Amino acid sequence: MEVITNPDSFLRKRLERGFGEALAVVVIAALLSSLASYIVAPMVLEAVREQIAEVGTLTEEQIKAMLQITYYGMLITPFFTTLIFWILISGILHILSAVFGGEGSFSNLAKLVAYSYISVIILSPISIYLSYETSQQMLYGIKSSLLPNTILGVATALWQAVYWTFAVKNARNLNLKYSAIVAGIVFTGYFLLTASSLIFSSLSETP
Repeated sequence: MEVITNPDSFLRKRLERGFGEALAVVVIAALLSSLASYIVAPMVLEAVREQIAEVGTLTEEQIKAMLQITYYGMLITPFFTTLIFWILISGILHILSAVFGGEGSFSNLAKLVAYSYISVIILSPISIYLSYETSQQMLYGIKSSLLPNTILGVATALWQAVYWTFAVKNARNLNLKYSAIVAGIVFTGYFLLTASSLIFSSLSETP
């Protein structure tokens, strides 16, 4: 339970461990992201097929090829996106912490940041359920709101930001105040991107 109740102590103990456990956490989170896409893929592909059929400019073979590419893209993209974001966030935290005088290797920071994906794993059942419901609504032409998915995404990122704070504190030898500022900057960037995406989506659906 220390992973939830005392992330500072949890991460400090893992600073001297190997990379395997941390990498496994990220890989599991990445696989769960792909699993979510696998579950919603049939509904998404059916909706895509209907849209293509309305245009009527492609042959059946071309449609099958396009759907197959879309299917594999839906399975592969979430996996690699998770890994890329892990490295990207670690890099940004490393650079920002350097501004505040942080010292410590990037590999140690990336290792501790990997544990922030524990929150993604814990909340994945809710995330998969919301994705499934949204896809069903899209398939049957029901106007759906992305707000629940967005709220969950922000809540997950906020939980991750707690881990980022203590990852920076322990891997970059910064005090809690500066570590929280660094993590807060990254979270704020994520929040603004998510909010702007939600606003754009809402405006695009407005008749």
